[in-house]
Amino acid sequence: MPSPIQVVFCKKNLELHSQSVYEAIARDYPHVDLEIKDCVDHCGTCTDVPFAIRNNGLIGGRDARDLYRKLVRGMQFLERPKLPGTAGYEEPVKTEAPTKQA
Repeated sequence: MPSPIQVVFCKKNLELHSQSVYEAIARDYPHVDLEIKDCVDHCGTCTDVPFAIRNNGLIGGRDARDLYRKLVRGMQFLERPKLPGTAGYEEPVKTEAPTKQA
């Protein structure tokens, strides 16, 4: 099953700010779909602060540690089990215990 979480890093931003974040996410969350692109069209942000794009949303941090913290917090939220009555919720499969025969 593919990961519901995709994180895209800009190659130039990796070189300037976020290489350590990429390595930490790859190490700590191996199931997350990580991608590096030459350009993600956020040039003003790219040279100023560390950032990544998680599920099409721009996530920026004051520094690499802040970016990592924000990415992890969002991934923990996205990985929670779905609540009843919400999209993606699946009823648990009930298994019946075998009955004892006398």
